Amino acid sequence: MSFDRVPTIPSFLISTILAFVPTAIAASSAPSTLPRVDYSKMGNVGLGGAFSGLDWWTSPNASSSPSSSSSTTTTTFSSEGDTVFYRSADGTFHPLGSTNSGGLISSICWSNATSANGTLYIGGVFSSLAGTSATNVASYSLDSSSFSALGSGLQGPVNTLYCDNNNDQIWFGGSFAAPTGTGGNVAVWSTSSSSWVPPGFGGLNGVVESITPSANGSSLYFGGDFTTTFVSNSSSLLNTTSSTNGTAGNVTSIPSAPENTTTVGRSGYLTPLTISAGAAPPGYQPSVYSNGDVDYDIQAGPSTTQSNYSNPDVLLCPGSGDWLAQDNTVANLNLFGQSDLSATGIRVVNGLIEGRGTKYFCITIAPEWVELNMTYTDPKTGKNETCQTHCPLYTDPTISGQDFIFTDGTQNFTGFEMQLKEWIGDGVALSSVALLTDGAYASAGKSDKISTCSAGRKSTVQTVGDWRNKTVSTDSSTNYYLSSSISTNNPTSSQVTFYPYVSSAGNYDIYIVIPGCIDAGDCRSRTSVDIEVFPLQGGLGWTSTISEQVDYDTKSLVYSGPVDATSDSFTPTVSLALAANPAPVSSGSRYTVVADRIQLSLTGVSGSSSSSSTTSSVNGTTTTGVAGTNVTTSVNSTEITNSSYSVAYGVFEWSRSSRSNINAATSFLSNNTETPLTRLGFSLDAALNASGSAASSWVVNTIVSIDNTIFVGGDFSASNNYTNVLSIDGSSGQAAALASQGLSGIVNAAAVVNGYVFFGGDFTSTASSGGVALNYIARYDPRSKAWAALGGGVDGYVTDLLASTVSSTQLVVLGNFTRIVSSNGTSTQSGGYAIWDTSSSSWANTGVVYGNVSAGAVPASSSSGIRDQSFFAGKVYGYSSNSVSGVATLSSDSDGTATIASLDGVSLGSSGSSPSTSSTASQKGSMRNRSSFTRTWLSRFTDAIIERASPVLAARATAPTIVSEPAPAPAVLAGAFWTNSSASGRPTITILGGNFSASSSSGGNVEGVAFYKDGQNGLTGPSPSVGGVVRTLNVIGNKVYVGGEGVTVDGVGNGLVVYDLERESWMTGGMPSLNPASGMNVTVNAIRKRQNTNTVVVAGNFATAGSLGCASVCLWDSGNAQWSTPGSGLSSGEVRAVDFAGDSYETLIAAGSFSLSTGEVAYVASYSFSNSSWTALGTLPGPALAIAVDDKNVTNIFAAGYSSSDGTPYLQQWNGVTWSSSPQNDSLQTGSTVQQLVFVPMSDEHTPHGSIENDRMLMVSGDLYLEDSGNVTSALYDGANWYPYLVATSSTGGLGAASSLFWSESSFSFSVRHYLARGLVVLVAIAIATGLILLFVLLALLIAYCPRRKERKNAAEQRELYEKNEAEGGSDGDVSSTHQHVFNNVQAALEASLVGGGLVGAGTGAAAAARAAEVRRSDPSSYESGAYPIGSDAEHGGEEEEEEDEGRETTMRYDFSGPELQEGELSMRAGQMVIILDDEQSHEWWYARDPATGREGVIPATYVW
Repeated sequence: MSFDRVPTIPSFLISTILAFVPTAIAASSAPSTLPRVDYSKMGNVGLGGAFSGLDWWTSPNASSSPSSSSSTTTTTFSSEGDTVFYRSADGTFHPLGSTNSGGLISSICWSNATSANGTLYIGGVFSSLAGTSATNVASYSLDSSSFSALGSGLQGPVNTLYCDNNNDQIWFGGSFAAPTGTGGNVAVWSTSSSSWVPPGFGGLNGVVESITPSANGSSLYFGGDFTTTFVSNSSSLLNTTSSTNGTAGNVTSIPSAPENTTTVGRSGYLTPLTISAGAAPPGYQPSVYSNGDVDYDIQAGPSTTQSNYSNPDVLLCPGSGDWLAQDNTVANLNLFGQSDLSATGIRVVNGLIEGRGTKYFCITIAPEWVELNMTYTDPKTGKNETCQTHCPLYTDPTISGQDFIFTDGTQNFTGFEMQLKEWIGDGVALSSVALLTDGAYASAGKSDKISTCSAGRKSTVQTVGDWRNKTVSTDSSTNYYLSSSISTNNPTSSQVTFYPYVSSAGNYDIYIVIPGCIDAGDCRSRTSVDIEVFPLQGGLGWTSTISEQVDYDTKSLVYSGPVDATSDSFTPTVSLALAANPAPVSSGSRYTVVADRIQLSLTGVSGSSSSSSTTSSVNGTTTTGVAGTNVTTSVNSTEITNSSYSVAYGVFEWSRSSRSNINAATSFLSNNTETPLTRLGFSLDAALNASGSAASSWVVNTIVSIDNTIFVGGDFSASNNYTNVLSIDGSSGQAAALASQGLSGIVNAAAVVNGYVFFGGDFTSTASSGGVALNYIARYDPRSKAWAALGGGVDGYVTDLLASTVSSTQLVVLGNFTRIVSSNGTSTQSGGYAIWDTSSSSWANTGVVYGNVSAGAVPASSSSGIRDQSFFAGKVYGYSSNSVSGVATLSSDSDGTATIASLDGVSLGSSGSSPSTSSTASQKGSMRNRSSFTRTWLSRFTDAIIERASPVLAARATAPTIVSEPAPAPAVLAGAFWTNSSASGRPTITILGGNFSASSSSGGNVEGVAFYKDGQNGLTGPSPSVGGVVRTLNVIGNKVYVGGEGVTVDGVGNGLVVYDLERESWMTGGMPSLNPASGMNVTVNAIRKRQNTNTVVVAGNFATAGSLGCASVCLWDSGNAQWSTPGSGLSSGEVRAVDFAGDSYETLIAAGSFSLSTGEVAYVASYSFSNSSWTALGTLPGPALAIAVDDKNVTNIFAAGYSSSDGTPYLQQWNGVTWSSSPQNDSLQTGSTVQQLVFVPMSDEHTPHGSIENDRMLMVSGDLYLEDSGNVTSALYDGANWYPYLVATSSTGGLGAASSLFWSESSFSFSVRHYLARGLVVLVAIAIATGLILLFVLLALLIAYCPRRKERKNAAEQRELYEKNEAEGGSDGDVSSTHQHVFNNVQAALEASLVGGGLVGAGTGAAAAARAAEVRRSDPSSYESGAYPIGSDAEHGGEEEEEEDEGRETTMRYDFSGPELQEGELSMRAGQMVIILDDEQSHEWWYARDPATGREGVIPATYVW
């Protein structure tokens, strides 16, 4: 039968209702392509699960590249390399392409120089991008959606980019050889000619970390780890025309690598480090030789039995032999000691003998045990490649050796393990292994062990005077050095001369290593020493004086420039001696002079495009390398005074108007090009020279300008002055420290937004004690000169900051963090991407990016088409638009649009309330193969039951065991809502249960169960907290029942516990505990209350309740506080889910895998409360995990589970006789796990299919894999078609799973509201009829009154007649009163139908409903003590205040029931007795009472006899 529909609730009512919904943030609306669920009918709605992000499902083809929809290939985020991706205007992220495995992207920028939508330029360390070969640099066209290489790329890491759109140039900075010209570390790509062009200043002599424009764009600022040297125009440089041997820059670099060695980059110029090894004597500690070679203990094995190939020592002595492993065996080469090694790469010579050879290897270094990523040149293609786990050795006999460079630069270690993985022939063979250094070493310390390698040239050391061996030990190494004690009164000559072996001429930095005096214990007697360097054959020396008064080991630069190679006629030398004017000692009468070692570091090769050198000043004495083919300059530093030139460290400003072509990397610059930034560089250089142990880490990472002030950030400091940040006035050149002396850690990035300067990096506060607490990001106000925090900051270091072009008040924050923190301390998962809004001083909702974001770029605000998009790069695995941390709220707007939102301030930790370990989720977006069942959790037990499974299960068979699905923390597995009627404002409390932990907003921790109140920021929880995994909970009255797996509360109980929400305390005593079967644990999976009774159904896996046998399903009487067995009960097994059927909830439907008392195995069974009997419902393929009854209809039940034979998931429908699969059952693919089934109301009617009506759909939730749709968390099913609906993401970026949809309305209507309610039509009719009657009465009064006016004969008669007319008018009032009574009754029914019961609370109908409910409630006196009985919904008693009219009895002629009944209409069955209370006010609808239940309402007059 059909009924008229009621209208949609007006928007103002929706607004009123939503005012009582829990506060939520991070809302996102469902796309119009999805079916519209009407959550407003369900009240407050939540969805819990194991996820941290939740999104509406969209088709994989729904989004394309930023400006083109022509792409047919779906691009995904990479778990192996960095990904370039963009954020669209709707807040969603889309990948564009990823690097090769291990590739890194450090910087990107956007240029519109050549196209309307522009081009992205990308720099880092990679060999390919989206399958396009590109060496460290690439571009991406937003017009063609394609990647391209930039020429032959750049041969070295790229750290920073700047897109100069006004000049059609892209600037690159890093550590690389110049692609054209003679400079290095700076390169320029011309967008107009699509080619590399040399920078106007040649290049810089060190690593470049930052390139930014000045405020007016007239200059470019460069920051990094380099120096520039400025000389006065009036100063003269001596010997400028001296002979070739006396000039710098004329050395010839010749590779030292053996012939036919495959080199990479500059590896051919690197020096092999000769390592000696052998059997160590007892008590011997490995050390550093006086000749600079390192002795280590070597092991290789398993070795061959051939004696001439079994000695591993030959591997460290190139050309001395070969080593073979046992046949067909993976072999290891281990080299370990206690001394530090420093190497840049490794040269491996394959042992191609007897048809053997090694194919792949990998290197792991100690003591960190890190497997190194290495770069090599493929001899077949000539291209650079990277490798880590399988580095190839080629078996071509024409290749004498292969060089592999450590991708992350020079590594320091005490040993390494080389695993030889694959081979040709009978097994592994190797000839030699040599570590490559980027220069040379010579050590003064020595041990007594003799080198086992006699071949090869070595570094040597000579001493003059009295020197003694000393040792310095650390946790990971033991190093030797020399020490000399000299009288302060009569100092004698003590000198150490180092003769380093330099394999190739080139540009080098030469460092002296000074042992720290604290570990050596000689701080009071340390002084200064003179250093003299002779780098060139026939050249003059470079002298400087340095202090050895350093607390910690310090590496001090003493020379930078060209160095000749070691030959038979020449060896570069470095001498160290007591200074001519030694610094005074702190106490005592003796000087202590120490000599440890020198290190040469190759910075460039002469005559090559990679030529560069480093300039620096050391402790006030300036030294500089001056290389270059066009300049001849004296290298005798004693002839250039400090007044002649100055050195600037870390910063360089290049004016675009400059016409100079002097190479800044290799030449002196004129002081007329100095700028205020240059003078800041002078200050930094002076502080660097005085900084001692911290000098080696100095770098400038960022430079920004605002108005006329330049801000510089990085890793530098001056004691009691500034730390890591500085500012300089662009006009006066006055440098100044920032408030509180700066920041406590490294500054990586800076940006200007809305008049503020923001700094990001690795710091947690200002530098001075008592300053502002900051977490990795800070705001500086140049006007008030004060620091401020950004809320609570973030939880990891920041790598980049961007000023948004979409909003002038937004700052984009990128880095290696996972959460943003609000000012009150609550955190929200964000991943490495966040936005701070300066106008609201709060973090914006940006969803979750799973991974770290290293770089970003935003198009200019004037760009059309893509101005609302931004571009990023980093190690990102996926994203979610909504950060929901285990629980999300679902709601519907007035127009029917559904919305996902999160609870404000709710953030669950990574640890759970259960001690079980978390499982690793699959990668989001990956399609699981249909055969993946064998690797799912089901496969752990289905194999064991296949043998005993059969089409017809025999009596007394054992039900298959259901293994509990993993619930990795954080996971919300159950939820409920409770209205605190006794509190002011009647707040709604959201109750969550699961496997999680969180910080309580009131202090302490919350575990297992948590409470969230309207307007509350964060969670609270019961005390004591709940241990174990909470899988179900239910609010009954003012009590919440809690159950699950391993659930326990200290001092309260376990298995099933009850918490009094009003009294805020656990209930103790009175409820016998649930007990498991032998060898099992108690698990409670479902807690449901049978409406209008005190019966609470508890289902799960247990055997008894107290001493009562009550397996799997037990009934708790909350009124009498006792357990009872439902009928004959179940004999064993597990019940996963329950639901009710029948208008009076007289039938219980149980799903799982269990045995009835008769021994029959069932997966779904019904229990009749009327006759206390169990009945198995048909035959299903296997255990049922979820069940749903369609609006209490016992002939329309859906069950989901998996086949016990092959694990295939199923969804089947029970029609009262048999189970049947859906027409599209194959859509639910193997590997799917269904956690919950629930019918949800729809906002729009759909075409009905099968047994599902057109006003509802079945929501299937869990971890689903749908054919043609892929991974889905929740899907809608209309009886024939599947609609992917929600997709969840785990906290690691993998696939999430949903567990429970929960809502506040205990009952709701599915009817789709289109038309006016029948009650409203009746009301209008009554109103019209009442008006007509009143009109007729008024006319009658007038007719009666007029004649009698004429008949007035005396006053008494007139008064009597007047009074009589008044009395007649009173009778009309009775008529009106009668109609008012009918009006009130109909109005009550109308109000109920209009708001669906949700807003009832005023009027006669509300009062009547309240009285009727009170009649069914029991005396609350038994609850006053706080002991059991508990949980009854009859907690407030009352009696009827007035007697009802008895009416007349009759019998129903037809059924008047079904889901389309409106509020106020009385559901009745044919043949049922009914009492008619009012049949006079309407001929179509009569007001009646059900004598069995006392319910009252209207029924059709034609439906009764």
